[in-house]
Amino acid sequence: NRAPDEFIIVGFERAVYPEQIDIYETYNPGAVIRVSARNGRDNTDWETVWETEAPHVEAQSRIFSLPCRNLSCGEINQIRLDVNCSAVGNWCEIDCIKLIGYISHNDISYKELATNLKQLLLDDSLADVTFQLDNGQTISSHRNILSNRCIYFAELFDEYPSNIQEPIKIKNTSYDAFYQILYFIYTDTLEPVVNYETCLELMRKADEYYLSPMYKEAFNILKKTINKTNVLKLYTQSGLFSTSSNDNQQDDIILTDVVDLCVEFIRKNRQDVYSSDQMQQLTKDMLLRLIQLVQ
Repeated sequence: NRAPDEFIIVGFERAVYPEQIDIYETYNPGAVIRVSARNGRDNTDWETVWETEAPHVEAQSRIFSLPCRNLSCGEINQIRLDVNCSAVGNWCEIDCIKLIGYISHNDISYKELATNLKQLLLDDSLADVTFQLDNGQTISSHRNILSNRCIYFAELFDEYPSNIQEPIKIKNTSYDAFYQILYFIYTDTLEPVVNYETCLELMRKADEYYLSPMYKEAFNILKKTINKTNVLKLYTQSGLFSTSSNDNQQDDIILTDVVDLCVEFIRKNRQDVYSSDQMQQLTKDMLLRLIQLVQ
């Protein structure tokens, strides 16, 4: 029989302002009854992050995540887990305790600012400018933010002063891409899930909007999402082959990074890609060029 009042204390080399604690419970999860934290360097008192009256048992291993942004102790570098295995009459296994946080208040403030700006983009109650895309959809935004954070919009608003009430028309840009452009201007990042067509469009629009970091963000998403299903679509839309209408020649801008990404992926997955149905849809020129590149 195990004692009901066991505990473990783990220390971390660097103290951080905590945001979250992850406990990797791999066997008999549910035995943790209290999680506490403190700054061991300053020998502060333990502060309770979370607790429950009684242990329980869960059938599957889990990552037990606890938010801890509002601890009064500030920085922490020690975590204490109080464990009670009486619910299982056996033992539990915890393989890892992860402390997620920031090394300075500046990091926290920046993240909070980005979150607030994201909410501002979603809430158009104080918006003072409206954009209209080719498909008729509109997006509202805020002139001060856009003009101060993006040269493109500063110049655009010189042509469309605030006394003009009509929506400003945005040509040759999809709704999804334009929303991500605004999202990037507000938050310095893109949403974590963006489809590959929008990523390609953002990479091509980066220079037009003077947002070169957006190119890198979009490309990083592509690198994470490329797979056997979309690699040939990326290849055909990389700009190597003319697919655009006269109204949107920007689609023909060759994205060399995308070409190289596709070639590298196909080399590693040659058999699966070559045997896919999409290979049959390539034109002769596309097929010959692909073979030359992959060799």
